[in-house]
Amino acid sequence: MPRPKRSNKPAKERTLSRNNAQGGNWKVIEQTNPDFFSYYKTQKIIPEDEWDEFVKALREPLPTTFRLTSSRPTAHALNEHIKQVYVPFLTGLEYEGKQLQPPKPIEWYPNQLAWQLPVPKSALRKNDHMRKFQHFLVYETDAGNISRQEAVSMIPPLLLDVQPGHTALDMCAAPGSKSVQILEALHGPALHAGAGEKDVSPQGLLIANDSDAKRCHLLVHQSLHRVPGTGMMVTNHDATQLPSLRLPKDDKILEGRLKFTPEDEREMAKTPKGRERAQKEYDGMLFDRILADVPCSGDGTLRKNLGIWNDWSVGNGIGLHTLQLRILLRGIQLLKPGGRLVYSTCSMNPMENESVISAALSLCPEMSILPVPDALPGLKRRPGLTSWDVLDNSLKPAPRPGSEDAKAPDAPEQPEEGVAVEQDNDKSTVGGSKGKGKGKGKKGKKADGPNNVDKKGQRKAWTETLWPRGDEKEKGLEHCLRLYPHLQDTGAFFVCVLVKKGDAPVVQEKKEEEEQKMEVEAKAAEKRERSATPTPVDGQPEAKKARQEQEQAPVEAVAKDDDEKKEHIMGGGRPFNEEPYIYLPGLEDEQIQVIKDFFGISDSFPFSDLLVRNAAGAALRSVYLTSDLTRKLLLSNAYTRMRLISCGVKLFTRQDSSKDGTYRCRWRLNSEGLEVVRPFLDERRILKVGNETLRQVMEEVSVKFEDLKEEDVRERVKAMEPGSAILRVEKAKGKDIEMEEDLYLAFWISKTSCNLMVEKLEKSALSLRLYAEDVTPHSKAKVAAAKSAADTPATTDAETAAATDAVEEEDGEKVEAEEQVAKEEAGEEGLATSAAEAA
Repeated sequence: MPRPKRSNKPAKERTLSRNNAQGGNWKVIEQTNPDFFSYYKTQKIIPEDEWDEFVKALREPLPTTFRLTSSRPTAHALNEHIKQVYVPFLTGLEYEGKQLQPPKPIEWYPNQLAWQLPVPKSALRKNDHMRKFQHFLVYETDAGNISRQEAVSMIPPLLLDVQPGHTALDMCAAPGSKSVQILEALHGPALHAGAGEKDVSPQGLLIANDSDAKRCHLLVHQSLHRVPGTGMMVTNHDATQLPSLRLPKDDKILEGRLKFTPEDEREMAKTPKGRERAQKEYDGMLFDRILADVPCSGDGTLRKNLGIWNDWSVGNGIGLHTLQLRILLRGIQLLKPGGRLVYSTCSMNPMENESVISAALSLCPEMSILPVPDALPGLKRRPGLTSWDVLDNSLKPAPRPGSEDAKAPDAPEQPEEGVAVEQDNDKSTVGGSKGKGKGKGKKGKKADGPNNVDKKGQRKAWTETLWPRGDEKEKGLEHCLRLYPHLQDTGAFFVCVLVKKGDAPVVQEKKEEEEQKMEVEAKAAEKRERSATPTPVDGQPEAKKARQEQEQAPVEAVAKDDDEKKEHIMGGGRPFNEEPYIYLPGLEDEQIQVIKDFFGISDSFPFSDLLVRNAAGAALRSVYLTSDLTRKLLLSNAYTRMRLISCGVKLFTRQDSSKDGTYRCRWRLNSEGLEVVRPFLDERRILKVGNETLRQVMEEVSVKFEDLKEEDVRERVKAMEPGSAILRVEKAKGKDIEMEEDLYLAFWISKTSCNLMVEKLEKSALSLRLYAEDVTPHSKAKVAAAKSAADTPATTDAETAAATDAVEEEDGEKVEAEEQVAKEEAGEEGLATSAAEAA
């Protein structure tokens, strides 16, 4: 991967870390905010006798928390490795005169697959034992076996109670840690049924959506790198305007169809015959489970996002209330009768939590709160509020519609409905930690919000939905979950589980013309609001982003007569230039038949679910596999209508490494799809080796046939046709660990040599797990040695080098995405350039 270009821009202002004793020119943040303390004391979110403990916890650094990817075959072996090797290794350590605690399982997480390490980050860096464990975490995270995730962030997907076969929607999904949890639950305990009953995966579906296209691509790497989901789709929509999708009433109407084009979409929406056909042949799609982890002010992340101490104001939460309510209402519309929806924020503010839930329940009588007192045993929680005060930035009662207070001519500045703080350079967050705003917004506006006095000098009233309605106890708002830092050494979080009555009437899909008309009107109104007042911008990764769409095309473009242009700006007016997804005609395609014969793929494999991504609809570079339900969706809705960024699992990549064209099959297996296709393969491309050969191919970029140490392996490789293969290692056993695991690794056999087709970081992680050291050529010591021997002729043959380069190219893309996700999770987007220069 090429090194990032150095920036000539001046270094951004940094915040002194709690654990950095050398401050230099960094600004030290005082962990206090009188308005914050006064506001939450008034709201009585914490009992008086717990207040001091609560404040003390807010000022302490968060522990390191992580969980294992439960659907991966290595999950339980890796968990045993932590228990048997690292827990004893890290027990009894001291740092700066204080006892360090070893990792401990998070007691409420299922199967103890999540861990907490309550030590300062400086100890992780400076203590030799802890630093070794940190390296282990980094490698396994890069390999996709571990997700670094804040403990309370793991709770919403668990309470969603996703089962294999469900249809699920994550409305605000990036950076993707919760989507991965949902995908794991959809897969259940394994990716396939077993040798006796071959199945790719349960026929469930997850649509992971985010409003920002760049974050959608990061989401793809974050999720599919860990869990190869054939039923995974990533879409790019404003969550308040998610489109109504259709499914066929009878699968027979899809016979022979390989794609559903924008032209088909227009015909179905605009002609009387098309509308009649849509009503007759299709049903609207609803979801069994929906997660609405909405954009929020993020004051529950104070322990890691220190800038919130300075930036916090009452207006941050008020400004997001309307957006949050609109997202929740759209989610309710898309939920099946009897379905479950989880609403969550990383905010403690009742304006973003209980007031949103109360308003939604008043507007949607078919919804109710589900009490979950017995869910996640061991989780300490506090009940939701049933009363709260709506205050302005001076901590006085806010102007309620119809009240005399709303007409006061000399009112102080207040935030308007739907308005939050925006700071300069689009780098800071709503209550964020980075950027150079210093309390100033655009056009010199104060951080406590825009002027809330109209032209006549009268005070503007706030939205009525902010206030309690008096029936909050009857609605059961105490059954919401409030998680606080002092309870179990976590961040703060709010979670509410909602269910829809099983006999609730299904809302009929709007006509396409009405949808487009409403969309144009909404955009025009939104544009008018943006021209008058600031709108929310970047939020923390856990405090989800409510971005200002400055890059949007003019609203008038939506109303143009040019149908093609209209298709490409659906969904918020933003350009959409992704390649189409087109299904292949199964074994009728020449390349698919070659792949089947070469790898020995069973006839039971779902060849009709293979697709490509190009306008020609031909197998040119990559071939993907989707679930059957995903296929039905794609053949019933244009990819532009869904703003589809990604779907399915990449199984095969074209590998044109042989210049003389002697390779019969120029397709290689992708590591991420290996476990999906493996149950359907016979033994012809599977090479069984022992631990000695495994270590040999781990230590070298490529190995000549004659240098292979195991004679039977050497003869078998020479007899195999050149091309892609699978390396099988039975009962691989790590150092100092009793548990054994079977390994299946992507492999490449050229004419004279062979090599692992495993990404370098995943290879390093495996090496550390097996040998307690990084024996790969990509380890730092060997890289340094390689630089000194740069003039030495390479021994790798050209074909193997080309194949390896292709894997490394994909590896680089994933590493770059992983690094960006890690920065977002840590709230460190502002340090990206400096980090790249220091690398």
